[in-house]
Amino acid sequence: TMVQSTASFTSESLAALKQRYAEAGQGHVFKGFDELDDKTAGEFFGQLSGIEVERVTGFFKNATAAHGQEGGDKIEPLEAGSFASALDSAQADERAQWRAEGMRLIGANKVAVILLAGGQGSRLGSSEPKGCYDIGLPSQSSLFAIQAHRIRRLQQLSGNTATIPWLVMTSGPTSAATQATFAQADYFGLREEDVFFFNQGVLPCFDFDGHILLEQAGRVAVAPNGNGGV
Repeated sequence: TMVQSTASFTSESLAALKQRYAEAGQGHVFKGFDELDDKTAGEFFGQLSGIEVERVTGFFKNATAAHGQEGGDKIEPLEAGSFASALDSAQADERAQWRAEGMRLIGANKVAVILLAGGQGSRLGSSEPKGCYDIGLPSQSSLFAIQAHRIRRLQQLSGNTATIPWLVMTSGPTSAATQATFAQADYFGLREEDVFFFNQGVLPCFDFDGHILLEQAGRVAVAPNGNGGV
């Protein structure tokens, strides 16, 4: 992760933090630090202390170094036999085997479901978490409700002997609203103890030159770290 325990805010710890950022090529974030009020300065110090600046700067350098490498844009077909499709009618026997194996694993309590639900429905015209969106079904079921129904159905098909844990990844803007939605819906028929929520991580934003960006004076701009953060 990029988050560490936050150091206490003293002149010595501030000097040490400034040195770390300078050595990582990110000393610019402290420009104007002395002009911040005490509250903002303390919060900014805490945020900067919680960023593994050497590591995230390395992420940026590795990502940009890999871009445009010779052969990096070369795309070749996968080798025959290295993939399969559930849409291929010629693979009906294989699909039956996949289903049987899946149900066996569910019955053995070796299957969980993870839902990436950190996005808001802003592009859909909604300020709620995307999972709350009504997609126009006659049942008016939300995306969360549909996923819960599928999990319940799989548990029933296993003979009601299995539990499928549901891990729901949220984000800062969606966490509270998502958990409130689940509570109000009585967890869509699932047991509360089988549903787990966790927040998607964030990373600092960089400009094209590899410098950490500030959202405003005294605050680093951050963005979700992507599905790979799971």
